[in-house]
Amino acid sequence: MMGRVRILVVGYRKFSELINVLLPEFEQDVEVTIVESIATESTDYSGLVDKHRPDVVISAGSNAAYLRATLSVPVLSQPITDTDLLEALGKARKISRRIHVFTYAEKAGPSERLFASLPEFADIELLHHSYSTASEASETLLLAIADEDPQVIVGPSYTCGLAEQRGIPAILMYSRESARDMLRRAIDTGRAARTARATERGAPDQRFVIHSRQMERVASLARTYARGQAAVLLQGESGTGKEHIAREIHRLSDFADGPLVAVNCASIPNELFESELFGYVEGAFTSSRRGGRVGLMEQANGGVLFLDEIGELPLQQQVKLLRALQERRVRPVGGNREIEVDFKLIAATNQDLRRAVSAGEFRDDLYFRLNVFTLKLPPLRERPEDIPAIARYYLGEYARQYRVSVDTAELLARVERDFQCYRWPGNVRELQNFAERLVVNCLDRPLGEIDRHALREILPELFMDREDRDQRGLLKAQEEETIREAMQRFSGDKQKVAEFLGISTTTLWRRLKHMGPRAEADVDSSVSKSR
Repeated sequence: MMGRVRILVVGYRKFSELINVLLPEFEQDVEVTIVESIATESTDYSGLVDKHRPDVVISAGSNAAYLRATLSVPVLSQPITDTDLLEALGKARKISRRIHVFTYAEKAGPSERLFASLPEFADIELLHHSYSTASEASETLLLAIADEDPQVIVGPSYTCGLAEQRGIPAILMYSRESARDMLRRAIDTGRAARTARATERGAPDQRFVIHSRQMERVASLARTYARGQAAVLLQGESGTGKEHIAREIHRLSDFADGPLVAVNCASIPNELFESELFGYVEGAFTSSRRGGRVGLMEQANGGVLFLDEIGELPLQQQVKLLRALQERRVRPVGGNREIEVDFKLIAATNQDLRRAVSAGEFRDDLYFRLNVFTLKLPPLRERPEDIPAIARYYLGEYARQYRVSVDTAELLARVERDFQCYRWPGNVRELQNFAERLVVNCLDRPLGEIDRHALREILPELFMDREDRDQRGLLKAQEEETIREAMQRFSGDKQKVAEFLGISTTTLWRRLKHMGPRAEADVDSSVSKSR
């Protein structure tokens, strides 16, 4: 499993706030650490990378340039489009017609031609300042304040912060849409970086670790269903490995040379559904990006479209998706031409879609379109023979990743019995998390200290689960004892027993059946003795 992409955000306050606002949209795909900082030699950014182990770093302007020259991990820079500039100037114009604009000199952004032509079309006076470093940005702003007494500025986060400290209104040049696009690029870049690292160290690609017959059957069907274009529906609890299977089907399919485009249906805002899936042309709506945007369905052309959490899709969006799947054509928002698409479709859900169809929560025609082939992934608790194999794999992976010298076989031996008794509500994903937690805790303590007391601290879920089950077992034993006493009291008369206990005779019969044949035999024996 690829897991969530780790992103380190380095930037000043307004930039950090902009990214933070967007994170709920990407919470299934990213794990983000935000560091508010201006990139200078006084900060140990290599240490930050070692600490947070990001797959990719995102920043802006001179910060991004400095980090790109300093760090070995990929660094992406916040883009500035002409649309971003126009929107920011529109806000600034409400404050003053004389606007100071600050931009990073070495970054591609709004053109000088645009700056020159804007005053002809709008009632504004632009004063453009550029800089190459953070210290130069500060100097440029101070000079502008001394010479021009600016009433409002438009610029990047750091310049805006400096201006606001001096009581000057400031408008951030970056837009949500541009930041959203950067986060999408960061996810793609981070996944590509992970794949490259795995290839360099000779690590196995992201496939299932299989020891159970159930999963061998699933893997066999996945290989069969990968052939041809027919849709595949993956069903299973969260964390059972549906994304694993989707990637394996893509790898084995006739569409393996094309991209695998994964879409989390639950994370797409309702109002953005069409523009995300079908794309849009330039000028389609107010905040549309210059040049438009290619939709996810078009991006999947020639490859595989993976619709995760399809059961979360609202009914009104199901209609639009169905039409596109039926016609194999998409029309970008604001466009007047349709684009043919050809891909293999994989959908995944942790819901019972058949029940959702019966309840009117999911369209039956879309269900039948998706349900050509179905793969049901069993939860981890139903395939206990897979647990030690998967744990062994992830313990080894994380030991290499964190550079921990630990006997993973011995570490597994200390928890294997507990793992086998655990119910695994989070399935493989939870087991992966447990393995990482165990390895990380071996960084600052020897393996000999990972005893029962330490395990209660590291993996409290294991012991809470057992205590819950012990409590349930105690309640069950008390209930069975009460039923036996009532059966003896009323000489086995189930009608009277049920009335006494306040339950139906059907429920009583079910409880007695669960207690086994000895329950009624004990009652008969007790009644005979009393006679």
